Order: sequence, then structure tokens, then C-alpha cells
Amino acid sequence: ILLLYPVTVSAQLEITWGIPQKQQRKTAMTDMIGAEDTNIYTLRKDYSLFGSSDPIVERYKQSDMGLDYSKRIVHSRFDGTNLRPSVQFFINGSILAFATYYDSEKNMNFAFAEILDAQATVTRSWTEIGRIPADKRSNPGSFLFRLSQDSSKVLVISNPPYEQYADEKFTLQLLDDKLNVLWKNDILPPYKDKYFSLNNFIVNDAGDVYMLATISKDKSVMTRRERRTTPTYYHSALMYSQATQELGEYEIKLDPKFISDIILAVTDSGDIICSGFYSNKSSNAIIGSFYLKIDKETRKVETEETMDFPKEFLTQFMSTRRASKNQELYDYSLRYLVQREDGGAILVAEQFYEYEVCSADPRTGAQTCTYYYYYNDIVVVNIDPDGRIRWSKKIPKLQVSRNDGGFFLSFAFAVSGNTLYF
Repeated sequence: ILLLYPVTVSAQLEITWGIPQKQQRKTAMTDMIGAEDTNIYTLRKDYSLFGSSDPIVERYKQSDMGLDYSKRIVHSRFDGTNLRPSVQFFINGSILAFATYYDSEKNMNFAFAEILDAQATVTRSWTEIGRIPADKRSNPGSFLFRLSQDSSKVLVISNPPYEQYADEKFTLQLLDDKLNVLWKNDILPPYKDKYFSLNNFIVNDAGDVYMLATISKDKSVMTRRERRTTPTYYHSALMYSQATQELGEYEIKLDPKFISDIILAVTDSGDIICSGFYSNKSSNAIIGSFYLKIDKETRKVETEETMDFPKEFLTQFMSTRRASKNQELYDYSLRYLVQREDGGAILVAEQFYEYEVCSADPRTGAQTCTYYYYYNDIVVVNIDPDGRIRWSKKIPKLQVSRNDGGFFLSFAFAVSGNTLYF
């Protein structure tokens, strides 16, 4: 499937088929971590209950897509400590692997990193890059690892153990491809841990960090009607400047509309783009899209627009009668935001839901449950720089599986020039 934007152009897609190969038993390819002129690097993992948790890195030759090597990254330190794999990146010709380990004797959660060369040979063994004091294994805090936009640096986010009524705090540190610390700082946003969560971390080329925060409102001071008819949360875009070491905050609210899903992006100049879907009824429905652009320097909103989906789009999902009554769509999750060169954006979403069916044996009382996973239609919304919807499309599909986590469902996505590939 391909879509062309913002105007129809012809596209030539060159496909190179790889050499047929026998897949390792009870393993699955899970990710592509990087590429260079002659090779592509991928990850493979065991899905057997008794398989190894250590990922396998594979290198394929771009000339014929043949397998060059397949090597397992051993997550074990010199003292025999077994680490928990986290993530792997391909940076400047090297593979950087990250892992964690909770030490119950020291009451400490550790983060480690290892460097491997392009042949997957270790050049720097597991090295400590962070630690979090944690008294309980059940509440150890957490580490997150994010690759910068130019794929040259890694952001490490250290979250201390959850404390419901404590002030929110976390630590950011930026590493280069040799694990040198470029900068490190403790962040103290003015919120309680109970009401605050972070995601969608972005590191630009200058080393500034952008984050999307979700802040829950204090429901104890809201009336029952307010809790039922207005959002009980809002979002903020946070920007940490490594030059000034200051944290900027930009509130994102559409009250009384519900922001159903939101995604954050950063332009080359450092301006913030927030876009997504909203509902007039609840947080799991959508009836339109919104688009905001915030100037990095002035911290003012340059563009702000909300727009309901056109009726002709809604009728692709429902009857004309229901569409005329502004019936909403449900269970759509944003997957991608593509920035257009003219300042607009393209949103890509997918309907996803799961449900559980349980039955009990009338003789023994034993309960058996089956879990179903649905990955259905794709929605593509093309938004102009002024925030108005240029066009919206439905890509129909129906995928369902059971008791497998939906591992082989959903879709792959790529952008080349003015063409979207699904």
C-alpha cells in the first residue's frame, strides 16, 4: 500500500529480495537497529519459555541481503552477574547495548552499557553508567534509554522509586558513542509523583531534551459532574536546554475537549509540534485532530487549530445517519507523526484493542482464559501548516490473534520523499 502527499507524484520503489534462509528455531526478528553503506543490522530474540533473554545481533549485506553473521550479545559481567537486557543501538559504526541489574545486597538498581564493533566483538565490556538507590526489588525505580535524532548520542533517564506524595524528580544524562558523559542534571518539575508521568523523549542535534508530560488533576477537588464531563488530566511539553540548564514548560490543553492521543515532534529550528486526536466525550474516542506549534524562543503558540473529521471520512466507518450525529471512533492509537517540509504534519493511527474470554469447568471450577488481540484499520490524517485537515484516509485491515500478545500483527511503515509506504 502506498499513499502520496501532498500531491500525487509517481514513485519508483526498488526492492531487493534476500536469499532464502532457514530461521533459527523459536526465534523472531524484532527490530532493525541501524545501517551503513554496505550492511544492515537487526535484532533477533528467543520467544521460547526456556530460551535465552540475550538478544542476537545479525548483519545482512545490502548487495544481496544475505546473512553475514549472527551473534548473541552476552549480558553477563566479569563477576558472573547476569544483567537484564534493555535496548541496543547502532551508532557511528558501533553497537551500544544497555542493561540493568538490581542488587538486593546493596539496595541499588544499576544501569550498564557495553560497546561492540561492527563485527559484534566487544571493545568495551559492561560498564556502570547509572545507579538508583532502591530499598525494594518490587519498587526499584527505572532506567530509560533514547537515541538522539542524529543517532550520535544516547539519553539516559533515571527515575527513582515511586513515592505517591513525594515531589517528582528524575535525572537526565547524555552520553556519546564512547559512553562519555556530555552532561548530567537532576530535574525537579513542580508536581507530585502521584500526578506526573513522562514519555515521548526527543534529543535534538544540539543536545536539548524535549519531553511530553501527562499531569493528572486532583480529583478530590473536582465535582462528580466535572470528573464525568471534563478531562481529569492535561499535557505539557517540557524542554531542557543543555546550554542554560533550564527547564521550560508549555501547557497543552483543549478543555472542554478530551485529548485522546498526542505525539510530540521537534523541528530543525527547535520549535515544538504537538498534534493528535481529540474527543468531545471521553479519552478513548476520537472525532477530530488538533495541531499546535510552539516557538522555542518566545514560548508562545504560533499555530493552534482543532478540526472535526469531515462527514465523508466518518462514513467510511459508519452509516451516514450515525456520521451526521457526530458519532465518534474508538480505540485508535497514534503510531507516527511525519513532519512535512512546509510545516504541516501527517498523523498515522491504528485501531487496537484486546479482550479476554474466560470459562470455568463446572466440575472442577478451574478457569481458562483466552486473550484476543485486534489490530484493525489504519487512519492517515494530512494536516496543513495552519492546522486544518487537508485530507484523511482509511486503510482497511482486520488482524486478530489469540494468546500471543499480538506479536505478529500491526504494520510496518516507511517514508520516502513524498510517499508513505505501509
